[in-house]
Amino acid sequence: MAASGLVHEDPDHVFVMMEFLFDIKKVLDLFNRNTMGFEFQMKYGCHVGPVASGVIGQSAPMFDIWGDTVNIASRMMTTGVVGKVQVLKETVDVIESRYHSEKRGKVFVKGKGDIETFFVTNPKL
Repeated sequence: MAASGLVHEDPDHVFVMMEFLFDIKKVLDLFNRNTMGFEFQMKYGCHVGPVASGVIGQSAPMFDIWGDTVNIASRMMTTGVVGKVQVLKETVDVIESRYHSEKRGKVFVKGKGDIETFFVTNPKL
């Protein structure tokens, strides 16, 4: 799990996250091509929105984030397709000036029901 835009307000933080996701895909593809028979696969999910955050734990304190945005991002990954970045319309609306997307269709998302999802396919040139 990764998050962007938590510390400093940056209007481009969602684009930074998209670049990160596509960079991970490239590195994984390169790794798989250059190793002895490895075929690592990943699903990618992303969502935009507010989160709550804080430090939890006394003996081993850790920073954590919570909220509907985190849950939806996690569900986008778990209900996704290997090698594709799955998002909801809210994310498409934010990134559509710089990224292409295609409608996947409705997917059952635990706690949300059937939701229209999209795949972010590639950056616009």
